[in-house]
Amino acid sequence: MRADRLDDEVLLRVAKKTWEQDDPRERDGSAFEITSPKGGSRLRRWLIAILIFLFVSLVAINSFTIDQLRIARLGHVSNQDNNTQHFMGGPKLNPATGYLVRNKGCRIPALDPFDPAIRRYVHKEKPIVCDFGNNLPLVESNDSHIFVNPEARGFYYNKDERVKCCWREFWREANNDESVTFAKDCNYFEEWAIVTAEFIKVECTKKNEKIYRDYHAFVPHKPQVESRCQKKLDTRKDVSPLSVLIVGLDSISRMNFHRMMPKTVEALRKLEAVEMLGYNKVGDNTYPNIVPVLSGLSQEELVGRCWDNRKKPFDECPFLWKNFSASGYRTIFGEDACEMTTFNYLKPGFKKQPTDYYLRPYCIAAEHDIGNTHKLNADICLGTRKNFDNLLNYTRKVINSFAEDPYFAFFWQSSLTHDFFNFPQLGDESYRQFFEYVGRDDLLMNTALVIMSDHGMRWGDFRQTYQGRLEGSLPFVFLVLPKWWRKRFPVAWANLHRNTRSLTTPFDLHETLLDILHPENLREMNLKNRTNILGSYNGENIPRGISWFLPVPDHRTCTTAGIPGHWCMCHDSRNVSLNDPDLQGILDFFLQELNRMLADYRQCAVLKLKSLMDAKVWTGKIEADDKKAPWTDYTISIQTYPGDAIFEGSIRNRFDNSSNSNNSSNTKELLGSISRLNTYGKQSACVDDFNMRLYCYCL
Repeated sequence: MRADRLDDEVLLRVAKKTWEQDDPRERDGSAFEITSPKGGSRLRRWLIAILIFLFVSLVAINSFTIDQLRIARLGHVSNQDNNTQHFMGGPKLNPATGYLVRNKGCRIPALDPFDPAIRRYVHKEKPIVCDFGNNLPLVESNDSHIFVNPEARGFYYNKDERVKCCWREFWREANNDESVTFAKDCNYFEEWAIVTAEFIKVECTKKNEKIYRDYHAFVPHKPQVESRCQKKLDTRKDVSPLSVLIVGLDSISRMNFHRMMPKTVEALRKLEAVEMLGYNKVGDNTYPNIVPVLSGLSQEELVGRCWDNRKKPFDECPFLWKNFSASGYRTIFGEDACEMTTFNYLKPGFKKQPTDYYLRPYCIAAEHDIGNTHKLNADICLGTRKNFDNLLNYTRKVINSFAEDPYFAFFWQSSLTHDFFNFPQLGDESYRQFFEYVGRDDLLMNTALVIMSDHGMRWGDFRQTYQGRLEGSLPFVFLVLPKWWRKRFPVAWANLHRNTRSLTTPFDLHETLLDILHPENLREMNLKNRTNILGSYNGENIPRGISWFLPVPDHRTCTTAGIPGHWCMCHDSRNVSLNDPDLQGILDFFLQELNRMLADYRQCAVLKLKSLMDAKVWTGKIEADDKKAPWTDYTISIQTYPGDAIFEGSIRNRFDNSSNSNNSSNTKELLGSISRLNTYGKQSACVDDFNMRLYCYCL
């Protein structure tokens, strides 16, 4: 007891001295003095609380340090200069390298989005003015209602005039992707109405004359879908399922996304979106780059697996929504610009509805009736609304409807961004508002959000530049994951950040989405085992598709990643003189390949060389070492006649090292497909093959 009292007295004197030094109020008695036993008890409790706080802090710091060491020990946090967290706000480049990706197997150069050489291609677009006008729609909708917009009445009728409005349900025709059926009855309403249907057409008349028509889509809970999902989810005993929302924007490179949509970039930065800087396309247009995401297969493999007849629908193909549906998820698939959607442009689409909620019936009905302001390949507007805005509004309804329920949703927008290099800027504000909206009210609390494109601009003046070619193969992709998920799977989260500067592909994104569906794969021990297996591969044996939650090997190349040479951006290049005599053999081979593809189409003209426009040579390496490859890749751009088409292709010239042969004995092969760099309009209308439309000039 005496020792305790002595300790208390010492502590009291020290504390009092400290307070007197720190606070002038102590010196003049304006603050309290601790001199009583009661005050000593209070001080002792105060000091004990401080000690407890320090102890807890040390435990927390120690635990965090151990977690980081554990992650690092598994080999997932390394090379911090190259693999720092790349949140949005502009690409953070290593100034010492000048590369987005600089690994043993691949180097992708970093270019300036506003390089002086390409500024002349960038300009501010005028706002879109719909052919139907830019006035507000008369009838709007929310998640469950339609209602007359009082601010729009004056555009359509005077307040003294009597107007009748009604809504009519329509639906997809059985076993037909191109037709819809309308109900006979039209449900009249005055100011508003509750809607229980999925798709409706609104009609308003004044003096028996139609003055307004519109289309709306809703996301009602379907009893048969809910029953199926509940049965499946009741069997799951693992971590809570994470919904997947994929928002796609066609034909925007990673750099053009930063260039044209800075407000959207900022909104994604606030969501802590992770950007994959080395994402490389694997095919020319949308279809061959979306098929790997949804199936894990190349377009050629899909033919062998489920689509061996081009008149056959895609119903039997193993698309991801089937995996999610089997696990108790609601599934949604929606696109705009229905004349050129992924599985319907010169293709048969689906016989049976592929997902629980399928937006194509709405797209077909609305675009065929009120689609307007047609620009090149798409209707920009539906009535007085922008087509892409309608798709975003439907996406909002899906998120609201299933905020508490697991779902897999795939949305693809083409109407605004498919054809024009500068048009993405016209959607910047809408997409900013959308991503700010989903970031509020915990709408993404249980959702993995993927924002992506398929490729950059594929034609036009900019595409014919060096930077345009590079951007054409490097679309953007970002991933947003909930904070609770990141804490639960710290090793997977660390791997994702490490891979931001790796060479990645749509095949990888497919594997990543499967890991989200099966979170048991991401537990630390399972990840360790999978990482060890991945590390046991070398050279050509590396799996083609690698989940981003695993460490992508530094020695990965385009070959092992499944990227055809023509689309591979891992090479260094130099210009070749157009007078170089070695180019003649390359030109001859290129024209032969073009005409060989057209040989079965007698209605198409034989193409001849009009001019050689550009030529580059690309140097490669054998796998991960510095040995010169036994081949040289040429990329050439030519103009042909008749038709003045501009084509670009990559040709590999292989050297025969087995003998002292000269260049004339070298073998040549086409790498990937041949790109068409200018539009063809109706030049190829005599063929119905979606590939040959790029090359044919009808006689």
